[in-house]
Amino acid sequence: MQTRVTAVIFDYGGVLSLPVDPASLRRLAAWCGLPLDRLTAELRQERPAYDRGDVRLDGYWSRILALAGRTADPALLERLNREDLRGWGRINERVLGWTRRLRTAGCKTAILSNMPRPLLDLMNADPAFAWLSEFPVRVFSCEEHLVKPEPGIYRVLLDRLGEPAGSCLFLDDSEPNVAGARAVGITASHFSSPDEVAAVVSELGLPIL
Repeated sequence: MQTRVTAVIFDYGGVLSLPVDPASLRRLAAWCGLPLDRLTAELRQERPAYDRGDVRLDGYWSRILALAGRTADPALLERLNREDLRGWGRINERVLGWTRRLRTAGCKTAILSNMPRPLLDLMNADPAFAWLSEFPVRVFSCEEHLVKPEPGIYRVLLDRLGEPAGSCLFLDDSEPNVAGARAVGITASHFSSPDEVAAVVSELGLPIL
């Protein structure tokens, strides 16, 4: 018999938000002086250290700008940071609405996200992201100095949530992050689209997505 799900844990980028805006990536590539495919590859490689807090805003973007022989002045850093947030800032209203129905139904909700400090600071200061406070538990990599799929960050989340791993459902658009959650006993599903996940949550007896 399947354990009843009492908590649903959400990744931010690609789950609570829509996938990164391609137009925003093109702007970042132009400002960095790099081809789009090179930029995206470099962002993927450099992001874990940035998300963990091992490097700061200037260190992250300076490394990428240097590939095109460019330097990072404060104005450019600010512009890059805000564009980075714009790229990831399109909220998935369908998923956000579902989180509210889950709480109304008595289910706990939480956010577990790899997130660099400069983006989190912008989000916390922006009224457009006031909905973040609706989640009683929010675990961000930059605050814990851990990133998914490292086991420790899932354990931090479970400790704060106060629910057994087997009673939690985790949704993430990254297969390695889903595997990391499963490794510590959390029920996890790869989030590719709301329609695909809707079937999973229905089988678990949760409100319709």
